[in-house]
Amino acid sequence: MTIRKRRTVIAMATAVALVSAGVAACSSSSPSSSAASGGTTPGGGTTAASVIKLGLITDLTGPFSSSFTSSEKGIEAYVDMVNANGGINGHKLSYVVADTTSTITGAQTAAQELVQRDGVFAVVDDSAAFSGAEPYLLQQGVPAIGGAFDGPEWNVATNTNLFASTGVTDYNTVNSAIGQFMKAHGVTVCGAVGYPNATAGPSAVSVVKSCTAAGLKDGYLNTQIPVGSTDVGPIALAMQKAGVNGIVLPVVVSTGFALLGALKQLGVKLKVALLSTGYGGDLLASSAAVQAGQGYMFSSVGQPIEANTAATQQMAAALAKVGVTSTPTFAEQEAYIAAVAAGLKAAGTNVTQKSFMTALRNVHDFNADGLLSPGAVNFSNLNQDAGGAGAAGCIFAAQLEGTKFIPVSGTPMCGQAVAGLTTGSS
Repeated sequence: MTIRKRRTVIAMATAVALVSAGVAACSSSSPSSSAASGGTTPGGGTTAASVIKLGLITDLTGPFSSSFTSSEKGIEAYVDMVNANGGINGHKLSYVVADTTSTITGAQTAAQELVQRDGVFAVVDDSAAFSGAEPYLLQQGVPAIGGAFDGPEWNVATNTNLFASTGVTDYNTVNSAIGQFMKAHGVTVCGAVGYPNATAGPSAVSVVKSCTAAGLKDGYLNTQIPVGSTDVGPIALAMQKAGVNGIVLPVVVSTGFALLGALKQLGVKLKVALLSTGYGGDLLASSAAVQAGQGYMFSSVGQPIEANTAATQQMAAALAKVGVTSTPTFAEQEAYIAAVAAGLKAAGTNVTQKSFMTALRNVHDFNADGLLSPGAVNFSNLNQDAGGAGAAGCIFAAQLEGTKFIPVSGTPMCGQAVAGLTTGSS
């Protein structure tokens, strides 16, 4: 059984078109069904048809696209896996993809297209610009599921249609996990850097405060680095002077690699060098990045596929069926860890958008078929996770050795908010 799978693209022929882009569509076939929009029930929202259509919002073009062009593979693997297992309560899944062009206005346009043109039942978010889509989706009563990494809208109680599949972080709190992780790996003096924004800066503060809570020394903290900057020479010198031997970097890879390279040139020996970004096939595809990243640890969205657990074996098999045989990218992991099946299972057979959201809000132990274990997501708790950890309040990490990622010993390590400590971000 095949249907037309439509991907939204933005035509930008001239510089003017960067602002006023026209929307075009192309089509291909995919193993799903187009009978997915259903009807409407009074006060209940759109009802689900025999095949439930999902809309993936992601950044296929624009400045964020380098991190999200692989998003579709993640949701394709997820949808195909659910369908191959017989679907959920008599429903199978299909999907369409809409491009945000890496802009807030583009995200809003993508959401409108998915709802008005494609009639999607729910949206899966895998975008750094998703905040632009949320007001419209909330107004239309459309459920949105995804990683809460783009903005603060996921922490707003009135956004009742949002479901963060890997948990929502309260960046004003401090998670005990990172300090315990550093201590377990022999770190005595901690350092962290971040950007002056709502997530990276507080995350860096949380790192050093978690370290001190674990009995380690706060060696260096800087939350004012310009986004993407590689001008890190003075920071490396300051870390060397402070005796830092463990560092956590909630920054992009370019900043992280620049700082770690500068520390290496100064002869600084690090027990831990943990980057929040970089894990996945994107890095492995670059020989220069592989060479630069040797020995560094990288956070993973849930269990790294190299952990070879039942959950990662299932993900690896699903991704392989859609052509992904390397380590999955951040975008592929985020799109794959969707809680759609959990919501449908909880909602029963005659599901509407409203009943789907009510049922999913009452799911308190979502672990993505084990990928988030031993952590779990409680969808009734907006600020479940304390700052400084990762998915579902746990640190999942892999270390680059040669051309392979190796799961870091002692992970996953889960923690909780440290009483009495805040980052001062709110």
